[in-house]
Amino acid sequence: MEFYARVNEARLDNGLPPYGWSDLLAAAAQRHASDLAAHRLASHTGSDGSTPRQRIAEAGYAAWGNGAVVGENFWTGYGDVQDALEWFMADPPHRENILSSRYREIGIGVATDSDGRVYYVLDFGARPNVLFIFINDGAPTTESPQVAIRLTNEEAYPQGEGSGYMGRAIEVRLSNTPDFSGVAWQSWERLLPWTLPAEPGEHWVYVQFRDGAGRTAGSADSILLVLPGVSPIPPTPTETPAPPPTFTPPPAPSPSPTPLPPTEIPTPSPSPTPGEMLSPSPPLPTIPRAATRTPFPTWTPLPTIPARAGGGSDRLLGLLFGLEGFAIILGIYLALRRRT
Repeated sequence: MEFYARVNEARLDNGLPPYGWSDLLAAAAQRHASDLAAHRLASHTGSDGSTPRQRIAEAGYAAWGNGAVVGENFWTGYGDVQDALEWFMADPPHRENILSSRYREIGIGVATDSDGRVYYVLDFGARPNVLFIFINDGAPTTESPQVAIRLTNEEAYPQGEGSGYMGRAIEVRLSNTPDFSGVAWQSWERLLPWTLPAEPGEHWVYVQFRDGAGRTAGSADSILLVLPGVSPIPPTPTETPAPPPTFTPPPAPSPSPTPLPPTEIPTPSPSPTPGEMLSPSPPLPTIPRAATRTPFPTWTPLPTIPARAGGGSDRLLGLLFGLEGFAIILGIYLALRRRT
């Protein structure tokens, strides 16, 4: 589109990278351009009361947790693209959108009313993790495998957001294939030299960005290598390389979210269902105590007789037996004598 090419020429002339093209921004811009032409309006507010931010959001354009980074220019008149661009560049707020270092992509809508008046709407924006690269500043073809890769960077939210949305890149790695196998990281630079495969045909270059926190994002661009006297090899229909980053990222997280501690979910106690009784827990087994010997109540222990030495006790025992026998004999004698 002519307007898109003119805008990027103005940016390159001012030392800025080109804008990437966004189908989502283009849808929002075309919606407003058609609305302005249908109702012959000259306003950022649509006939339905919509604002640029609302229309861009309704097109599905992603935003950070703090809100979308978007802007809009519109022009209406009987002139052409050059007239509209000259008017934008002469007006400071509109020029700022054309030459913004914060926005990274653009979408353009155009419509004409029944009187031939033209309506141009330019929507600008930046999405998280969508960084563009440009081979030879967006040229469609090259006659040499030696090309220059122009890189963009995260200027809308240089600090990044949360754990998923990267901030300003400090390192990149480039590859002719999307797997980056064995490719080392190098410092981010605005322009990096690169060598394409020598075969003529369409070639893709893939770039991975990484910020100081280790968060990454990817991008890609293609160019047609045309060698003099060599017919280019058409791309294989069954192999579709990854497209440039015009995808919609996932919904933005809240700014710098603090992770919540894990929540422990208790196991619920079983509850009885109607008509069913829960079995009580079985009683704990009784631990037997050690047996204790208790004396019989009437039993009295006898005194212990101390032991005597072996030889003396035998003689004493014999003397006692002898005296006992003499007493018996004496008793019998006395009893017989009384009778006589």
